[in-house]
Amino acid sequence: MVDVSGKTKAIVLTAVILAALLATLVGLQYIRTISSSGRIKSIGCEVYWDAALTNPVSSVNWGTLAPGENKDIATYIKNTGNAPAKLTLGVQNFVPAIAANYINLYWNYNNSTIPEGIGIPVVFTIDISPTITGITSFSFDIVVIASG
Repeated sequence: MVDVSGKTKAIVLTAVILAALLATLVGLQYIRTISSSGRIKSIGCEVYWDAALTNPVSSVNWGTLAPGENKDIATYIKNTGNAPAKLTLGVQNFVPAIAANYINLYWNYNNSTIPEGIGIPVVFTIDISPTITGITSFSFDIVVIASG
C-alpha cells in the first residue's frame, strides 16, 4: 500500500475541486447564454441607425445575452407624418411565447412631441430576467407607432 502524505492529498483535492468548479462555470455559461434577434415595425415613423437618417433599421441583433443582463441599442426615430407626433412602443410575437415572461424592452424616449420630418435619438434597452430558464434563443417584434 502506498502512503500518501496529507500535503499530496490536499493538492489532489484542490485540483479536483478547481476542475469541477471550472466545468460548472463553463457549463453554466454555455447553457445559460441566449441568442436573440428582433424585427422593427414602424407606423408613421422610421427607425434609423444614424443621425443623418440614411441607414434604416429593419431588425436588431441583440447578440448573445446572459440571464440578468441588459443591453442598449442606439437608434434614431423620424416622424414621417404630416403633423407633430408622440411615439408609442410595443412588443409582440415572442418566439418562444414564454420568453415574454422573462424579457422586457424599454426605451429612453421621454414622451416629447416630435415635429414632422424630424428625427430624435432613442435608445432601446433589452432586459433579461436573472430567472430565465429553458430558453436558448428568442425573437420578437418591436413596434414603434407615431401618432398625433
